[in-house]
Amino acid sequence: MSATTKEAVRENKLIDDILELVHSRSNILLSSHVGPDGDSLGSQIAFSNYLKSMGKNVWLYNQGHIPHYFHGFKDMDSIVVEPDKWTVPPQGFDLVIIFECTSLDRIGDVSALVKDNVDIINIDHHPENSEYGRINYLDPGASSAGEMVYRILKRSGYKIDPETATYLYIAILTDTGRFHFSSTTPECLYAAADLVDCGVNVKELTDQIYFNFTEDQLRFTADIVSRMETHLHGRVCFLTLRDAELKARGLKYGDMEGLVEWTMRIRKVQVGALFKDTRPNFSKISLRSQGNIDVCRLAHKFNGGGHSNAAGCHIEADLETAKKILLEALEELLPDDE
Repeated sequence: MSATTKEAVRENKLIDDILELVHSRSNILLSSHVGPDGDSLGSQIAFSNYLKSMGKNVWLYNQGHIPHYFHGFKDMDSIVVEPDKWTVPPQGFDLVIIFECTSLDRIGDVSALVKDNVDIINIDHHPENSEYGRINYLDPGASSAGEMVYRILKRSGYKIDPETATYLYIAILTDTGRFHFSSTTPECLYAAADLVDCGVNVKELTDQIYFNFTEDQLRFTADIVSRMETHLHGRVCFLTLRDAELKARGLKYGDMEGLVEWTMRIRKVQVGALFKDTRPNFSKISLRSQGNIDVCRLAHKFNGGGHSNAAGCHIEADLETAKKILLEALEELLPDDE
């Protein structure tokens, strides 16, 4: 048996274990990382549709703002982000499924609802996962959690309807940067093609996610980009998103999802970073890179992680101090400019 065949057999056994556990439970909580994105939300809603088709009771709780491009989807009402609205059934949750979280604490305040004796299914495509679940379905080679959920649903025999296909497609589309990142594999493209065959309207969906800014959002984006900072002879680009500026415009961080991608649109840039002051003396940083420059390893130095070309971290300092600290680390990471 080839290594590839052995891996397939192992994965199918793991998925079968997930399906068996899911079938045996009734009250199921779905969650993901703080500040949910297209992959985490799309994966949760798609899996929720599958669970509800079997008559399961499902709760979807997340901490953080929902990206603006999700606001037009009717199923967003099922995702609760206000902690004061999080309720627990009298008999408690008998299963928790967590998507895209390397450790349990990454779900933030939702973790307080997860009792010590409850079984957890951990579905993640990040390489540094701590394997905190009863079942850990981990694949660093997958483009997204959505691709992994797609595999589960296909294995289950569930007929993927156009609505569920749409959320899975969103998960894959957004986590591959519109099929731009190096995580865009033949497998994820096959999955995307099948989802289109299931009824995804590609044009309508792409317009909703990537071409649906309000005028104020676009003007604000232009203002932020106009204040970009370049360092190390143009090989590094920093953007800054300040909380006070957001509040002045009545916007939330989720309304500016994808802003970090602008750092990589300059020809010479090898590493881009978006700095956000999410609370006093705390700077949240989104990182992007080109080629073999591994920003995931960089993120590990600053309480974070992710993928080689797309990662995130935080530095407990104000924005300007955080920029200096990160720039010093980048001077060591990047090869000398020739």
